[in-house]
Amino acid sequence: MDAERRTTMYLPAIMGKRDLSRVFSRELPKYFTADEVRLILSEELRQKNYKAYFLCEFLWNTGLRVSEALSVRVRDIDIRARAMRVKTLKRKNHVRVLPLRPEFIGEVAVWINQFGLKRDDRLFRMNRQTAHYHVKLACEKAGIKDDRTHPHTLRHAFSINCILQGVPVTVLKEWLGHRDITKTLIYTNILAHDTRAFMENVRF
Repeated sequence: MDAERRTTMYLPAIMGKRDLSRVFSRELPKYFTADEVRLILSEELRQKNYKAYFLCEFLWNTGLRVSEALSVRVRDIDIRARAMRVKTLKRKNHVRVLPLRPEFIGEVAVWINQFGLKRDDRLFRMNRQTAHYHVKLACEKAGIKDDRTHPHTLRHAFSINCILQGVPVTVLKEWLGHRDITKTLIYTNILAHDTRAFMENVRF
């Protein structure tokens, strides 16, 4: 089954051929593989630069835009419900609720306690420039020194990781805060690329 047919199985309604053609003709987004993210989130980075480590961990687990991540306050996170409210900065008056994995919510609690953050405090006390610096530094420590050393690459990595593990496109659209589902569909193009290794081992 090709990427386009597999993608349409997740859609609530039939899309026009023109919309699908536009999606599948777009350039693939730059991203990190799960193995590369594991290299970035090393124990050494955690011990030596916990701020860089947690920022990368946060972006990898939530898929937030860096501006959205920097706007999150402690009160937006519900530890018991394992969920987080996020103000979608590219959509006026739009707030989405993002579920959080049990393992990650524990890391969030550690971060809050370590820095003594209060209910109204921002989770990250840094600006965009500092956030970019931390991600770039973390990537370079992992041996990644190309043009992907950017916070948005972790958003792409989150999206593709979800798609590859079967998260429906309609669900991912809500998690990412996209207004238009065609923006989310671009990630399904990766399916053909990440499964190519299987075909190379098939004998006919």
